[in-house]
Amino acid sequence: MVIVGHEELKEAVLSCIKTLIHSCFTDVLEIIYTRENASKIGQGILLSMTIGRFEKSGSLRINAVETVMALCQVDDESNRFDTILQDQVADIIMLFLPGIVSGLQEIAMGSETQGHKLTMIALRAWGRVLTLVMKDKETYQEDDIPSLSDLIKINNENINPSESFPNVKNQSELEKHLKSATRNKEWFSACATKLNVLIQQLYTLTRHSHYKVREELIENIHLLLTLCPRNMKPNIMLLIEYLISLSEDEFPVVRDKAEEVLTAVNINFMRDKNMRSLVELLEENFYDLLTKLPRIIRKSDDNDQLSCLNQIAGYLKLLGEQRLPRVMMSAPHVNRLILALVYVSEIDCSNISLLQAINVKDLDDPAYSYGTHLWRRFKFIQTNECEAKVITICKYLGEFGDLQIVVDTIFGLMFNAPQHRKELILLLNWIIYVPIKDLSILPIYEEIVEFYINPEFWYPPIETNKDIPLRVAQGNVVQCCLLLEGLGLIATNLKRNYDRLLLKTLYIIIERAGSGHSLISFVGTQTLEQIAKSQEHNTVGDLLRANVDYFSYHVSIKLRRVERNPNVLDVVGVVMKYSTMDVLPCLKNIVEDVLLQLNSSFQKRNSYAFLKVFYTFTICIKNLVNSKQVSTVHGQSVDTKTESSKIIQSLSEYYEAKKVDEYIDNMEQSCEIKEEEEEEKVEVEMNEEENEYQADSIEQEEKEKNPPPYIKMIEDVMKHCLHFLPSKEIQKSLIAMSTLQEGLEVLANWENQLLPIVHLLWHPLVDRFHDGNVLLINRAWQLLNTLADVSKDFIRSRTLKQVLPALSKFLSNSSKESYNKSSESIYKFTQTYKLQKELLSTLGQITKNLCLHERETFSVLSIAEPYLNKHQNPLLQVCCVQLYKDIADYNSDIVWVKCLSIFNSKIKKIVPDATFDIKDLMIAENISTNEYFKNVHIIMKYIQDKTSDL
Repeated sequence: MVIVGHEELKEAVLSCIKTLIHSCFTDVLEIIYTRENASKIGQGILLSMTIGRFEKSGSLRINAVETVMALCQVDDESNRFDTILQDQVADIIMLFLPGIVSGLQEIAMGSETQGHKLTMIALRAWGRVLTLVMKDKETYQEDDIPSLSDLIKINNENINPSESFPNVKNQSELEKHLKSATRNKEWFSACATKLNVLIQQLYTLTRHSHYKVREELIENIHLLLTLCPRNMKPNIMLLIEYLISLSEDEFPVVRDKAEEVLTAVNINFMRDKNMRSLVELLEENFYDLLTKLPRIIRKSDDNDQLSCLNQIAGYLKLLGEQRLPRVMMSAPHVNRLILALVYVSEIDCSNISLLQAINVKDLDDPAYSYGTHLWRRFKFIQTNECEAKVITICKYLGEFGDLQIVVDTIFGLMFNAPQHRKELILLLNWIIYVPIKDLSILPIYEEIVEFYINPEFWYPPIETNKDIPLRVAQGNVVQCCLLLEGLGLIATNLKRNYDRLLLKTLYIIIERAGSGHSLISFVGTQTLEQIAKSQEHNTVGDLLRANVDYFSYHVSIKLRRVERNPNVLDVVGVVMKYSTMDVLPCLKNIVEDVLLQLNSSFQKRNSYAFLKVFYTFTICIKNLVNSKQVSTVHGQSVDTKTESSKIIQSLSEYYEAKKVDEYIDNMEQSCEIKEEEEEEKVEVEMNEEENEYQADSIEQEEKEKNPPPYIKMIEDVMKHCLHFLPSKEIQKSLIAMSTLQEGLEVLANWENQLLPIVHLLWHPLVDRFHDGNVLLINRAWQLLNTLADVSKDFIRSRTLKQVLPALSKFLSNSSKESYNKSSESIYKFTQTYKLQKELLSTLGQITKNLCLHERETFSVLSIAEPYLNKHQNPLLQVCCVQLYKDIADYNSDIVWVKCLSIFNSKIKKIVPDATFDIKDLMIAENISTNEYFKNVHIIMKYIQDKTSDL
């Protein structure tokens, strides 16, 4: 019994015991460690163990464990190389071995809150004491060396300690026999059997959070495997499995240490007679572990999952390139391995959306981003570490195993187990993504590509119907993505060697990149980027430009039967997305082919698809022209800077010349000569400027007469779209207006082509403003806004007469609907609200573009006046106030007059006498609660501040 408290006293007692033991000479130690003094040594060990187990002070507990090590002669200060003394000490310590080992293991297995140092020192003591007592004796005969079959038999048997001693009737007699007996073969066998339970509990320490504890565990396993392989034979397999698991540790120092110990143990086993290599010993255990793997993954926590996966990876790495192919020649082994990984990596498809992008899709801005691999979710793997370990296992299979066997097995399972096709494709992608050591395996990659692009696999149904439930369609979407991802990984791996497969895969990958399904498009675009990089192209555009002849041929052929090949439009969209000016001839052929098809009555039902091609083409040309203009503007700025430098230099020279001239006599004759020279110089400069102007004018006229080919193409496209502007089919009308809107921006600098289009466009556009569909009015207004921006006051009169009255009526009627609607109201999701907001947000800009006079501007302000009411939707109020501010920047006087008019009619009568002062209007005494005062006050203050700044 140990007293409670008095930690200093206990520290002193423990230090005293250690000092006494360390101060003894060898002959004294030989007298102490005898059977007669065993009880005294036992008392010291018991005291130390009790303190180590039950005290709270960490330093005291560490001191207690160190005292146990000193009493057992296994600490660093003891002479562990004196084999005679060590053997004598072991004969004594064997009497207390159960208590010592169980006590030290209890301390080592304690909560991690006790600190890693105590766990380490307890584990070190446990391993050294066990090694001291269980160390193999050199007097064993060769017959005592365990055979492979013995080890497997012992490992698989249910061990019963009493069976080793047939003359012992119960457990108490067995323990009494062990204490009275010497360390012979029977004792070692029984002891190793009892230790099996404790060693099984060490599994927890393989997952300890501190890497130094795991490193210490490896060191102690090394001691047991190298010094006690015969006496600890029932536990050898378990200890080796711990090493295998730790050989895949996340910390390099732990991982390298475990691999080093495994190598050393393997060498020691191979040296022994009748013992084959360690890997042969583990093959059956490997198969058993594969059988348990699915159950462990599905029912265990993250740490248990990772530990089991580490063990699988360790087995594969230990089998290595020499042994693993032979194991894989066994069909049960390779099938069990692949199926185990399939069950582990089962994919959860429930979060996959089947929604199509109904608007014209921009590849730079997908409808929703899935991140790099966030769309690939697993049912049973919840951590990145476990996923990374599964990838590592696949990497080892591809690196060390027989790739042909693996591929054939997976192909067979895809047909025999179609429900696991997604997981099998995923595993195959990971397995083949390993460095290629020999070009002889290229045919295997070609076989995989051929298998992937098989229409049966490449085009699964991704839309639901009565035969295709949601779950199947979601799985098929993931399958499409995995196939794309696989081609990208193969291209990345093969690099330039992928060019032999490029013509087989490029078109269908472009097709997927243009898919209406956001996820498939996202992964397809990533695959294109990977292929471009593998072929040493900087961008996808460079890849497409290098293969323009290939896909343009396919596009032209498939466009003629677009009803059979609807996906060809997706290809056209992607090609145009990444096109540059040097690809325009190819685009020209495609567009001309589409125009020709559209003129055919047979193709009328595909007109919407062709309109999408026109829209994509127009966007492409617009982006190309804008990038060209940016570079031109940049060049002009450089030239301007050069001109400025020349002017500054000329002025400096003139200043210097003037200073010199001050020292010269002011002679009239010289002045006259100078004046004549100056006049001649000015005349020459004027002639040069006139010639330059004439040359520029001629050049401009020639430019207008001969616009670039893409302008003619845009003009033709817009003329065709005009036919669909009045269409009763809303989709066609909307996309036609979008195309015309983008096309107007391209023709902005080409007046001869622009104005005829404006004339043709006007009447069908005006009709859209009288349509009952608010969505069409909204899109028509956006088109008119662009029209005003490019043609300015050319359409002013027509807009005021034919468009403004309809818009005035709409804003007046809809102001009643938005009255008393809060910002949280669902009203903001209606098309009416969106049109109100669009009109109020852009009326100011269109007023400037059309250069409206005072009366017309006043009318625009009057149209928007109801939205200054404080009971209107708050966001619409903000838009209306901003509208007044925008027009104030254009003509502040008319806005000021309008505000005074509202003030006089809606807020408070303005007295027109000599005492009138504008400051009186800004005082909000009795009128602050007026419906219009707040917003009118904001506008008037804005104009006042603006005027005062001037």
